[in-house]
Amino acid sequence: MIISKKKGMQAVAIGIIYLIAFVSYGHQQTEVTPKSDEGDGSAYGLSAPGLGPELFAYDLVGNNDAQLALGISPNGKELYFTQARVQEQSISFELRRSVFVDNQWTPVEPVSFGSEYGDMEAFFNTSGQRLYFFSSRPENDALKPVQTMNLWYVERDMHSWGQPVLLGKPDSLVKYGWSATLLDDNTLYFTARPYENPGLADIYEVSITGDIFGDPKSIGEAINTSEYTENEPAIAPNGKYMVFYSAGRPDNLSSEMLGDLYISFRGTDGDWQEAIHLDAPINSTAEENWPRFSPGGKFLFFSSNRREGTEFPDLYWVSTRALLEYDKR
Repeated sequence: MIISKKKGMQAVAIGIIYLIAFVSYGHQQTEVTPKSDEGDGSAYGLSAPGLGPELFAYDLVGNNDAQLALGISPNGKELYFTQARVQEQSISFELRRSVFVDNQWTPVEPVSFGSEYGDMEAFFNTSGQRLYFFSSRPENDALKPVQTMNLWYVERDMHSWGQPVLLGKPDSLVKYGWSATLLDDNTLYFTARPYENPGLADIYEVSITGDIFGDPKSIGEAINTSEYTENEPAIAPNGKYMVFYSAGRPDNLSSEMLGDLYISFRGTDGDWQEAIHLDAPINSTAEENWPRFSPGGKFLFFSSNRREGTEFPDLYWVSTRALLEYDKR
């Protein structure tokens, strides 16, 4: 994933992003209830998109920085996203949040559990009582931050988030940063750059029992390749298909150094089928990345810098009906 297309800044963005990544609103956090009906998008107080991508809540979340990895609570009342700020020789990451109260979204603010070391890519469990995120903050009582991001979580304590808890990472695989998505609370799909070949990222899955990782395994050659990077997996809530980011493939609509979104469906045998490039208008000649599904699976969110005059990506969303035409099962 690359967030800048200007040549001078692009070199900085490429180096840092590939190295590390593949708010509580005061104390008035709303209590999560079981998953709401997404309907036509009114659960988010917005007019829902159709088969073509549209900017997501730009008046709320948009600015001159990069907006990545949108996560929405199961009841549709909270949204979290990563804001990446590119400076001369560095990129900083911050988790930001808004709550739907009195039929409107509160102003976006940093999360209450944020740190100075960089936090990003938040996603919920199915109950909405636990929020996972990635951070390079120091582990436990260590004085120095870690060199790669770990997976952390916070749990609800009445109407606010508790203290962050370190979950870690599957050390047998992960060397650099990674991205992930959760299915049914106990299966994590994630990006790994293995120690023996850290230059290329692939997608793996691993079980989580309590706070313990199982044995990770590759999701297979239908998606993972030895020539290109596969990153940022997003699993549909029903587990039947996956959208992910890949760079360098010959069918990319963007340049070699940028990437597009791809889809894979799960076959009747449970295995993932051959990855398919998503055509325009979902992909464009700009870069598309950080796909995420809404809790009910009716919308796909992603980041793109396709908007004219922008350097860094905005958040977009599109109806998942636009994905069904790719299902050849």
